[in-house]
Amino acid sequence: MPRQILLALRLITALFALLQPATAGPERVAILGDSITYDGRWPTRVEAALLATPPFSDAEIVDFGIGSETVSGLSEPGHAGGKFPRPCLHERLERILNAFHPTLILACYGMNDGIYLPLDATRFQAYKDGIENLKTAADRHHARIIFITPPLHNADKPATDPNRYDAVLDTYGDWLVSRRADGWQVIDIRPDLKKAVAAEKSKNPAFLYANDNVHPGDEGHRFIAESVTRQLWPILKLPGTPAVPGNDAYAILRRRSEILKLAWLTKTRHLRPGIPAGLPVEEGESQAAKLMEEYKAAK
Repeated sequence: MPRQILLALRLITALFALLQPATAGPERVAILGDSITYDGRWPTRVEAALLATPPFSDAEIVDFGIGSETVSGLSEPGHAGGKFPRPCLHERLERILNAFHPTLILACYGMNDGIYLPLDATRFQAYKDGIENLKTAADRHHARIIFITPPLHNADKPATDPNRYDAVLDTYGDWLVSRRADGWQVIDIRPDLKKAVAAEKSKNPAFLYANDNVHPGDEGHRFIAESVTRQLWPILKLPGTPAVPGNDAYAILRRRSEILKLAWLTKTRHLRPGIPAGLPVEEGESQAAKLMEEYKAAK
């Protein structure tokens, strides 16, 4: 074979190798959201279910939720007693993406974005713009993003008033679901939550989903996790049925999740007052690795 042709073939082979994606490493999952996500109970249940599947068995899954946060950038006068305005995800989003390098993002926003007021076109547009900007940022960083509709407001005393705040969240959720037509991946938890709360109240009229109308109790977090995983499995083409281990193992995973959450929130320099400082990420990951061994042994 002529030397020039051989060199050309070698060059083509080298260029082809450079164009191939690097060998995929473990999945890195960032869970974004407000105080309901920051609480950690539904994210940890989702994490436990994912870890039980081969594609996510060695995944790094971190809860990046922040209390009071919006995607809209809106805040009502006197929020937190006038101490600070609501934080906005977009102030810290690039730092998260650049530091954590997620391969998958689960994002649950909306509860705070309507500022607990009746539906308003300007506020609604701010929410839509914020979600669109989140999608654009995820795409730019080559992270798959799955949106989750907002949880319920005042689920224990449902009203028919068209100006009720849960109707605002219905509208926000419906818009998010409509983006499936554009190829977006969206999990709609609201119908499942309404059915679950109604079923629980039929068995126990004293059952409360959320004492303050916003933040679910443990059963509410379980309802959210069950709805998320039920819809997440076919989206990710995961095998089997989502399952969360018993209380002892789950408690270990909760401790691990809390360590990683605070470590990564501190590393990515959130601005929300009142969140405890986390360990340096390397130290947090070292502790998390030990807890993972305990978790696997306890399952």
